[in-house]
Amino acid sequence: MIRSDNRQFANAQADPDIGYIIDAPHEGAPLIITFGFVDWAALPKFDFVGRLRKLEATTGQPLNLILIRDTANFWYQHGVDGLGRDVDAVAASLRHIIADLRPSSICTVGQSMGGYAAILFGALLGVDQVLAFGPLSYLRSDWARRDGDLRWLSVMETLDRHPPARRYDDLTALLAGLPHPPVHILFGTGAEAEGGLNMDEVHARRFSGIAGVTVERIPEAPHAVVKWLIDTGHMDNILLLWWSPVANPGRERPRNIMPSCDAALPEEVVHDVFNDGWRAWIGENLALGASPEGLLPALVAHNFHPGEARREIDKAYRSPYLQAARRLASRVAKRDWTLDVQQRVRAMGARDNAGIERRHKLDRATFLNDYYSANRPVVITGMMEDWPALGWTPEQLVCTFAGRQVEVQVNRSANPHYEMQADSHGTTMAFDAFMARIMAMGESNDIYMTARNGGANASALSELWDGIVQIPEYLDGGNPANRGFFWIGPPGTVTPTHHDLTNNFMAQITGRKRVHLADGLQVANLYNHLHVYSEVDLEKVDYDRFPRMQNVDIFCHDLAPGELLFIPVGWWHHVRALDFSMTVTFTNFLFDNDFCSTYQSYQTV
Repeated sequence: MIRSDNRQFANAQADPDIGYIIDAPHEGAPLIITFGFVDWAALPKFDFVGRLRKLEATTGQPLNLILIRDTANFWYQHGVDGLGRDVDAVAASLRHIIADLRPSSICTVGQSMGGYAAILFGALLGVDQVLAFGPLSYLRSDWARRDGDLRWLSVMETLDRHPPARRYDDLTALLAGLPHPPVHILFGTGAEAEGGLNMDEVHARRFSGIAGVTVERIPEAPHAVVKWLIDTGHMDNILLLWWSPVANPGRERPRNIMPSCDAALPEEVVHDVFNDGWRAWIGENLALGASPEGLLPALVAHNFHPGEARREIDKAYRSPYLQAARRLASRVAKRDWTLDVQQRVRAMGARDNAGIERRHKLDRATFLNDYYSANRPVVITGMMEDWPALGWTPEQLVCTFAGRQVEVQVNRSANPHYEMQADSHGTTMAFDAFMARIMAMGESNDIYMTARNGGANASALSELWDGIVQIPEYLDGGNPANRGFFWIGPPGTVTPTHHDLTNNFMAQITGRKRVHLADGLQVANLYNHLHVYSEVDLEKVDYDRFPRMQNVDIFCHDLAPGELLFIPVGWWHHVRALDFSMTVTFTNFLFDNDFCSTYQSYQTV
């Protein structure tokens, strides 16, 4: 319950988490409940406050106020933040508040969406009098199409898709079925005619035949009849005339017409509660240009209450933090466009259209000029012919390293994030036990020795480097601590889609590996969700889930023993072993390869 004085009111008006305000400093005084109108461009307002304070000063009668708004713009069908998730729950909450305030009389007032609510809750609460300006008489999309009233059809269609627990979609039927207070409706016919009919008059005619309802036409006024009355100086007099019948605070309230909805309340549906993860999802999608209406079905499908979902979307949409994020997203989009242009221009060359080039014994200058500095992959053959390692067999490895303790990764198959969480999969075992598991299990991604295990295994497997030649044409072999990294595993081992922060050589010793690559300039379409990782499987792309991948060219090469694959920095790649495989990777190029030091600011995407 929020009680507000004039000093607090401005802050409450601007707070998207506040759906109602109780401003009731006068014990036993008349109570007026106001309902705010729809607003798509800004946060819906608490309505009639200034006019009712002026009425209070004019009559000398102290007034208590309950100010209510539907920040989700659902015509109050999905409740009010803080009072309930549907009409019946809001009515029940208001009954408790009214019982606490013990007013001498109760009236409801509202315009447009607020007018609908003033009639609806006025009838359900059994108030003394209702004043509604330009209200709809129904929220039925089929009737709206029939009558040609398409002004708020999208709201009605959304309610069709996400109906409340109990839908009050025909006020005339509600009034005809309940004892109800006097209802006064004012509407304008000065504008907004469709096909010769003014839509507010269509609704007014439906109300006019109901006993206890008075309808007054204001020919010069538009749908925004309250503004017109204020601008023309009539509003204060209208309120005074409406208020006069209940101005006497000693008047007994007719308690016998109070309907009881509590007995018929449906069992409450349990909905999920918004957390910061879902709020971040809303913010990210809005920052990337998604429409607020487009997010609602997805949230409802995940068991969020429609009214609360729309309120969360609206809070995010209007947040100044999101405005800053949108500006940042706009700058990122410009960079993405620039990268895309560069990629498209580069792809015009015949060399890029041919896929990954294959070159034999490439000299240093050509490699540097045509591939390394051009950020272009290439397969190089003939540079590993002097490697003793090319003749290694699994049996020879076991003979040489039996009993030595090595670190490997295990239980990878049970964790879909095994690569991002690789450190949690490390374990130590004897090298011969590791090889026995590999040779016995066949195709598997469950056990693998990778570059992440290199530091722990440097001493235990030091003789491996006796069979590796640091390729002097491209690599700097002077630092034993920066020689490279071994990868040993069964067929089926996978390194999922990622990019590296350095240029890399993959030198295949034993078995084959299938490598899928995508140009780093296409990063805008590669769904980079965290650090250097993407959820896209380059080997088998789910285009329904990742539609922007349809714009990405993916290259594939089966790397054979004796072949050297250059993977440029930033290029995305996915690697699968087709056979028992041994690979060594290098980053110790003779050329500048320090790109990590400038990456620190970009580690979370």
